Amino acid sequence: MRRVLLVERISDDKNERSDSIESQDEKLRQRAEAEGVTIIGVAQDLSVSGDVDPFRRKSLGPWLSDENLSRWDEIWVTNQDRLSRDDRHAFRFVDWCLDQDKRVIILDDPDFNKNMHTPEGRAIIYVRGIGPAKELERIKARTKDSHERRRFTTRWTGGIPPFGYRPVSRFVDGKTATYLEQDPGMVKVLQEMRRQIIDGQSFFAVAKYLNEQGEHTARDRARIRKGKPVHRRGAAEGVPERWSETTVKSLLSDPALLGHKKHKGEVLYDSQGQPVQLAEPIFTDDEWQSLQTAIEARTKTTVRRVNGTSPLYGVVWCGECGSKAAHKGYTRSNGVEYRYYACGAWPKEDRCRGVSVRAEAVEEFIELEFLQRYGLEPVNERVWVPGTDNTRELEEVRKRIVRLRDNYESGAYDDDPNGYKERLSALRARRDELAAEPVTEGRWDERATGETFEDLWCRLDLEGQRKQLIKSGYKVLLGRKTFTITPEPETPEERTARLRRLGYMSGE
Repeated sequence: MRRVLLVERISDDKNERSDSIESQDEKLRQRAEAEGVTIIGVAQDLSVSGDVDPFRRKSLGPWLSDENLSRWDEIWVTNQDRLSRDDRHAFRFVDWCLDQDKRVIILDDPDFNKNMHTPEGRAIIYVRGIGPAKELERIKARTKDSHERRRFTTRWTGGIPPFGYRPVSRFVDGKTATYLEQDPGMVKVLQEMRRQIIDGQSFFAVAKYLNEQGEHTARDRARIRKGKPVHRRGAAEGVPERWSETTVKSLLSDPALLGHKKHKGEVLYDSQGQPVQLAEPIFTDDEWQSLQTAIEARTKTTVRRVNGTSPLYGVVWCGECGSKAAHKGYTRSNGVEYRYYACGAWPKEDRCRGVSVRAEAVEEFIELEFLQRYGLEPVNERVWVPGTDNTRELEEVRKRIVRLRDNYESGAYDDDPNGYKERLSALRARRDELAAEPVTEGRWDERATGETFEDLWCRLDLEGQRKQLIKSGYKVLLGRKTFTITPEPETPEERTARLRRLGYMSGE
């Protein structure tokens, strides 16, 4: 009994002209029926390039392993291309089949199996294998040329679009091509993320907000567009990916949000030295610059708030050892909750035993002190005043000039000397233009909002009030059943002077 394994493959290269999987299967089964052999399996590899080693193919590979080797005697394919387009892979496979005493039947080459067993026949197989190998090289060259031509265009060449954008098909110049456009829903999410960062939220807090809101990542959104379930690595299908501090920071720092096209992680520049504009920017130049400034400031912050900490985290400290205070509590037998602040380093710090104060006493006192000092003061909001610092762009242009010269010296422009000169001339002009511009740093300015701190305090939640106290410079130092605060409470004279300044008291 002849036990036959049918081998079928279709390339993932759209330029490859080949039989469909259905056509291959039909031809093989008709031949098997005519010869009365037993089909023990079908190794069907979809979207697998012809240069993939047969032993590494997802479907065929397992059939070639030691555990399955005894299950079949012959491999059948419609033509040698379906086995491999790579002449080296094909010849190694022939040697392996000879060692394992396996037959290879190729429908359009009836003498293939016979040729395997003689030196002259193997030479014929090798020569015939050169044709598919050359065709494979031509396919690769055409594909590479196609990618190169499209690389500096505004077309989207595929993959997962940056968060904020979605792929759309458009009919341009008689052809259908894919481009990117803004996704209103994702743009709204990005604007909210920017607002939170500008307001001083941490990357962790923004990630937590996105996870709580059920916002999908760019990868999960791409899966949904294709009708596939969301999937987090290491979890079951249908479990969405999670946002993290790293993904939030990486996303908000990505020039792709300005609509710039990237290749291998780097922004692409046209012949004039300008970024290739793939789509409309999510943020304006001013919004982007202020966001990057806030991200840089946030990155330099060393103190991080963790979830579930005290209402006055970062405000209350131990007056003995200087450690952050911990917010603790318990419920008495009568059901009354008892809360207090204590040294967070005790019992490691023995000297801090007994350093604790009732939480209500601290919270009520500092709230009263804040409102007495600042309640009538006007609230100002921070407004970003953009600068004209071109230092980074100037440095990037200089690096591109160096890279361009290196590419020229390595022969990359041997067939396009005019293109090299044009790019070099444009980059030099841009370098000189940037070097001549004055440098003024961007800055934050203050602008009145029309409300007082008393108004602001009333609409802030607990977390907002905590951040406002830190922003105002308040610090509470705990002792044993007592505490002190900085800045120190105003004297009556200081308070009178301040009220007069604000116009609530006359100067008499």
